[in-house]
Amino acid sequence: MRPLKTFLFLAMFSFIAVTAYCQTPSTCPSSKGAYYLQGNEWTPMDRVDSIGFKTTNIAGAAFSYGAAKAHVKAIFRDSESPYQLKGNPFAMCLVGITDTGRDISIAQFQQRKNRRELPMASYRLWTGYNVQIEPKSIIPVSVDKKADEVYLVTTKDPLPDGEFVLFTIIPDIAAMIKANTKTSLGGYDFGNR
Repeated sequence: MRPLKTFLFLAMFSFIAVTAYCQTPSTCPSSKGAYYLQGNEWTPMDRVDSIGFKTTNIAGAAFSYGAAKAHVKAIFRDSESPYQLKGNPFAMCLVGITDTGRDISIAQFQQRKNRRELPMASYRLWTGYNVQIEPKSIIPVSVDKKADEVYLVTTKDPLPDGEFVLFTIIPDIAAMIKANTKTSLGGYDFGNR
């Protein structure tokens, strides 16, 4: 009888501990800004902007008579974000920086030695531009409106290891590519280890 009571006590204690760890706070900070959850504390974040764009596989597209694709990628400085989740469940609060939660999205970077890249578009001579963030880079999210212009963003599944960016608007990539002026793509970057 005693081993059964001990087992039940340990099972109940483990359930309570895991439940407490996995729950995100129900309230967001009150000051304007973007915050990520580190343990039980909301940590403020700074916005990051791309430093430029690059096109790859131009020669492949030219020498294949348009059968191969040329790719456009946004470039972000540094190989890692200063904001690292360290395996914690993902939760971000956006306070006063977006009017709607409908356009919030998260994309995973391709990491390089001294930068991060985000595939933005491809071009094929015969089919033209495919202007969208690569679908395999998009991470599904849940957006919970807590108040006017206050949104709690969580992921539906645990985040894989890597570097990510959260956009508060759906980027108009077509306009960025066609524009003759300097363009930038920005959001809130973070990593998960």
